[in-house]
Amino acid sequence: MKMEYLINNSLIIGYIYKLLMFVKNKFKDSLIYGLSISFVKKIQYYLSYSKIWNYLKRPDYLDTIWRNSFIYRVLDKCLNGPIIFFRKFYLKYEEAFSYSYIFKFIKFLISRFEIVIGLTLIFTFIIPDHRWYNIYGVLFTLILLILFIIKIIIEPAKSIDIFHLDFSLVLFFATITLATVTSLFPRESINYFIYYLISFITVIIIISSIDSTDELNRLIELLLMGTFLTVLYGIWQWKVVGIEVNPSLTDLTVNQSMSGRVFSTMGNPNIYGELLVLTMPFLGTVFFNSKSWWKKAFILCISLPIVVILLKTGSRSAWVSFAFAMFIFVFFKNKKLLPFMILIGILCIPILPQSIYRRILTIFNPNDSSIKYRKQILEPAIPMLKNYWLGGVGLGNQVFNTIYKRYKSFALKTVAHTHNLYLQLWLEAGILALGSFILLIFRLFKKSMVLIFNKKDDSINNILIACISGIGGLMVMGFADHVWFYNRILFLFFIVVGICLCGLKLLNKQ
Repeated sequence: MKMEYLINNSLIIGYIYKLLMFVKNKFKDSLIYGLSISFVKKIQYYLSYSKIWNYLKRPDYLDTIWRNSFIYRVLDKCLNGPIIFFRKFYLKYEEAFSYSYIFKFIKFLISRFEIVIGLTLIFTFIIPDHRWYNIYGVLFTLILLILFIIKIIIEPAKSIDIFHLDFSLVLFFATITLATVTSLFPRESINYFIYYLISFITVIIIISSIDSTDELNRLIELLLMGTFLTVLYGIWQWKVVGIEVNPSLTDLTVNQSMSGRVFSTMGNPNIYGELLVLTMPFLGTVFFNSKSWWKKAFILCISLPIVVILLKTGSRSAWVSFAFAMFIFVFFKNKKLLPFMILIGILCIPILPQSIYRRILTIFNPNDSSIKYRKQILEPAIPMLKNYWLGGVGLGNQVFNTIYKRYKSFALKTVAHTHNLYLQLWLEAGILALGSFILLIFRLFKKSMVLIFNKKDDSINNILIACISGIGGLMVMGFADHVWFYNRILFLFFIVVGICLCGLKLLNKQ
């Protein structure tokens, strides 16, 4: 009713609506639309008879096996046993605690714990790279953990929820722990292991503390607020301060008109592109989940500068990955909109700035220095993999570089990583870690797809679609870059995993 009122009474909105309807009707009569619809119908036809597709849509029974396992029971006892003890202590002295102003303040914080988690994410995003120290991530997680433990002690209905924690995530963390223990340089690997640990802890905190769709939506809105603040900082870099072209990040021989690349608070444009790829699909979540048209309008307004800054990163892998993420989002939201998505993509090509258009074309240019550099890195990595394929060399770029030096040619300078997430993970943590990670991604997609197709709750479906879109986009980017090299992106990736598992928990409870 509100939308009809705005269309009938607003000249601007009414004009835009009529224009969109005119374009829609004309597009429906076009050859592109006909071909696109035929293509989509063919995909649907083949998928309906695909054994793989039908397997993906089946309910999952492995969770039942996991929850009845000995390991699950031991893990549950170890984590929740001490909580029961401290809860008895609290109940005994509850009245004494009630007089403490500090305790009252803590109770106020944990009553809106999703906001505390969201504010932590905002601080993690907005601190500029030259001011960021990895210890900040550890301290933020430690504060969250202390507040979370207090929350589950004083709230009898709460516990550490491993029931909704997928076994593949536990398996992956176990392989990462094993890679740390068996590392060729354990002391150096422990430093990197800590960031996996705080990421795993944060996933558990999100799953255990958020119990409603409204709480999860608020967390996502704060996540987007952090992203938008980094965009504002990126605009300030670009328009006010100015960014010089960095020859180490841009091949000037094939990108003559390329301006300086925006990196915002992440210190590197490719890393910043990774952050945007992971978080931008949640714009769709907030848009579709919002009941207020003014909030929808606000999301549309902030989407434009976010897309512009994504283009200004100059990260070709981020552009391709974002396009893939949007394809996943539209496919699961409404497959009928795929032709319109293709049309919009085609119409946007002529209006792109020449520098960005040329930058896109360099993806296919074999003379581009970054492509050549990646090939040079991969050549020594293959013989290294043959020697360390089983257990890896140990976590962290310091351990990797120490061993990689024995294999690399003298022409290569210092190499931070292999520019490939999957190869890097294999080299550092071994085949078991790579296998369990792929299993984790597969199970997140499978479980999300089953519930999305069941259409139980549109709000949570929108959350799940954004999660698998962002994760899918980052996984594509992982073929061209080691997307976990920067610890803040590693942490953010598992935040999105935690949001996805929390959405699955809420839908399963329904």
